[in-house]
Amino acid sequence: MSATEIAAIKCARGQQAADAALKEAGKSLANAASAPKGVGGKAAIARTRRTTVAVPYRWIATTLQRGHPAAVRGDLSPRTWQSAD
Repeated sequence: MSATEIAAIKCARGQQAADAALKEAGKSLANAASAPKGVGGKAAIARTRRTTVAVPYRWIATTLQRGHPAAVRGDLSPRTWQSAD
């Protein structure tokens, strides 16, 4: 299996997991995407998707509109978990 195929599988799993988390919170992906990057639990959703499904940072950056993938990586690093949200 190629790296591209693995990334596609992770993105699909991340999408399903994000949809479930947003539905549970009573929100939609459109609402989350249009909200500012630090509002509405986007950081919590992003962190959970990254740690449970291992979605790529690019997916988080694009789908949740959290900024550049490198910035998402820094935002979601374990050393920033205490101050996030």
